[in-house]
Amino acid sequence: MLVLLFIIYIILTTSGLILFKLGTSITDFTISIFGLHLSLSYKMLLGILCYGGSFLLWLYLVSKNNLTIIMPLSVAITNTLIVLCSLYFLHEKITLTQGIGIFIIIFGVVLMKWGGK
Repeated sequence: MLVLLFIIYIILTTSGLILFKLGTSITDFTISIFGLHLSLSYKMLLGILCYGGSFLLWLYLVSKNNLTIIMPLSVAITNTLIVLCSLYFLHEKITLTQGIGIFIIIFGVVLMKWGGK
């Protein structure tokens, strides 16, 4: 069950950040709170909701798992997926340095997992 929640956390975090970024080029409505005017789009709002939900799920996951494993694993997977989703959805370029970094991250996670057994 924790593995499924972890996968949902990764999906919500990654999609929240990508949706927020996608929504920054469009303004659908403006919210005014205490003199502060925020121009938002529906994609930005959905991204904020996804990211907020992932934060609440993260609080639960941290309380039930070993932090020395879950933290590096979540950062590695999320960062890798964000780079790949940015390539596909945002049409950003992956540099050689980023490619090497992704490889090092994946290698490090595999090494951590094998070394933990």
